[in-house]
Amino acid sequence: MSLKILIRTGAIAATTLLATLAVASTASAQSTIRVGQTVNGTLSASDPVMEVDGSNYDCYIVSTRAGQTYTIDLESDDFDTFIGMGAGRGCQPPIDDYNDDSDDGGTNSRLTFTSAGGDYFIFANSYEAGETGAYRLTVSEVGRSAPPPSAQTDLTLTRPSDPDERYMFDITCWLVASRAIPELVTDGMSRQAYAQLEIDNLEFYTNAEASGAALGKSAEQVGQDVTLYDERLTNAPELLNDIPLIGTRNACLAAIGR
Repeated sequence: MSLKILIRTGAIAATTLLATLAVASTASAQSTIRVGQTVNGTLSASDPVMEVDGSNYDCYIVSTRAGQTYTIDLESDDFDTFIGMGAGRGCQPPIDDYNDDSDDGGTNSRLTFTSAGGDYFIFANSYEAGETGAYRLTVSEVGRSAPPPSAQTDLTLTRPSDPDERYMFDITCWLVASRAIPELVTDGMSRQAYAQLEIDNLEFYTNAEASGAALGKSAEQVGQDVTLYDERLTNAPELLNDIPLIGTRNACLAAIGR
């Protein structure tokens, strides 16, 4: 039984979440990308332009851990790619490093760097002016196996406005986020990074309490619902086999404005 069928039978009712799982996001001029995530974006003539050569770009912000090495991959079947990056969130030159072609000599780009900590900006750029089209941008930790493609997919979810649907959406996001934590925890992870995972999950649970209260449910009843659904997943773990936990967790974070 798939999770979609489970939802329809009432075990985890979040139809809105599952109905939108296959929808890829569209990159904007400045977006957030998380480590372990692949973003499907598009360069267009309306995107910002590099003053130095007139080429278009999208800018992404990634949060990093000091001393950790990361790899940025930019791939496209439509244009010759170019990566630029720098410390901070400014999305402005000068850049600290760049790459035109990865080691295979093709037109895809790869850049590896060791972080000093904090946020970095990444330019998803074309090599020449006038080159546009679809691309895939991935940030991954060196020394850690890349997540499966399903986990890398960048998903777009919308938190429902209907009270019943919102409640079930919030519960589902909390459960999926909790299940994703073991995949996100790495050896040597800082206390601050781990604490952020817990803070995010607490926000999911707080949202579930708030949307439950809107339906007249007490905090205890919300907790009982969450426990019931979690127990059902524990007894039938195969129900999550077709769900990208990290990708869905990231989409839930974006849906609540994080």
